[in-house]
Amino acid sequence: MRLRRSVLRLATGAALLALVALFMGCGAFGGDQNTFAPEGDVADEQRDLFVIVTIIATIILIGVIAALVYIMVRYRRRSPDEPPPKQVHGNTRLELAWTIAPALLLLGIAVPTVASIIDLGREAKDDALHVHVVAFRFDWRFQYTDPEFADAGGEPLTAEELHIPVDREIAVELESQDVIHSFWVPKLAGKLDVMPGRHNRMWFNATEPGVYAAQCAEFCGIGHSIMKFTVVAEEPAGFEAWVDEQLSAP
Repeated sequence: MRLRRSVLRLATGAALLALVALFMGCGAFGGDQNTFAPEGDVADEQRDLFVIVTIIATIILIGVIAALVYIMVRYRRRSPDEPPPKQVHGNTRLELAWTIAPALLLLGIAVPTVASIIDLGREAKDDALHVHVVAFRFDWRFQYTDPEFADAGGEPLTAEELHIPVDREIAVELESQDVIHSFWVPKLAGKLDVMPGRHNRMWFNATEPGVYAAQCAEFCGIGHSIMKFTVVAEEPAGFEAWVDEQLSAP
């Protein structure tokens, strides 16, 4: 009886802690940086992969906890003279089962994971918009390097915020002028480090017009919290109008 009460208290405490953790992680699904509300193909694929792995892991967690509670209750020692239960150490079938089953599970998870890595790691399409992103403490600079985005002197268009057309892939080349930063637009794509002396590349797109909050996701110094930027996704006509306005400005 005493052991049963202890198990009940332990389970209650664990449930309360899990509930507190759940509420601490809750937020509006329409939030500016909610990765569960993707509005780009890259973020959408990453979200789907995360959900698949999370569902599988949750099922395994529930099964392990259920088995643990059952074993604790079913095989508890009821008296000092009670002999131990039948031991399974050295059971070849059981050892093969709990070795092969996880291997098959990992193989099953590896299939969509590797497929996503290959898809998201490819080069951007030929008609992609090329942007050179320069990070420095504590701001960002965006240069549109395609020939049509050059001013009369041949200099590439440079902007303080990233404007992009919807439904067109954006080929981003990342460079840091000082320390390691991290480029992150939660609703459009996952994080990628921006490193000094190295040019990292990625692609993403936006499927809906909107203003997307983004930031540096790598602690880079005392001003890290203000190192934010905005991605403005516009219809092609609106994007072209913005480009013309920027190129015509003195």
